[in-house]
Amino acid sequence: MKKIEFLLSKFEEIIMVAGGLLMVFMNFANVVCRYLLPTTPFSYTEELVVLLFVWVSMFGISYAYRRRAHTLLTILSDNIPGKFQIIIVVISMCASMLLMFLIAKTGYGMVMNQLKYNQILPGMKIPVAVMGWAVPLGAAAALLSAAASGCEEIRTLMAGEREEI
Repeated sequence: MKKIEFLLSKFEEIIMVAGGLLMVFMNFANVVCRYLLPTTPFSYTEELVVLLFVWVSMFGISYAYRRRAHTLLTILSDNIPGKFQIIIVVISMCASMLLMFLIAKTGYGMVMNQLKYNQILPGMKIPVAVMGWAVPLGAAAALLSAAASGCEEIRTLMAGEREEI
């Protein structure tokens, strides 16, 4: 399981770093070309940046869950007794997993419609589904990461309780 987490983490890091760098480069090149070469056909850059943004965002959510960098209700959970903290973490984990499941399910339906109607990005001339697949795949990865992060948080809280007793 650790090897799968490691590989998924590296995949997410590659998507985020490469996607982020490419977005910055493409936006910079687009602005420079717009002012220096106004007749240059560079219209696909906006589509490419949006495509990359969707991929980076969806896998960034998963990465944040795994690193336990997601938003926590610490004001609530830090001010209640240990056993109730575990309940809050379980509820939070289940809610996050449900949300990611719904996003993955809806995203899959979206991609199926994009493929069914053969939707094409006009500037890049590629299927919209190339962008769309980021939603169900990223949400599925985030669902697994939310579960792993929640379980780790529960283990940490339980270990903390045992030390206090």
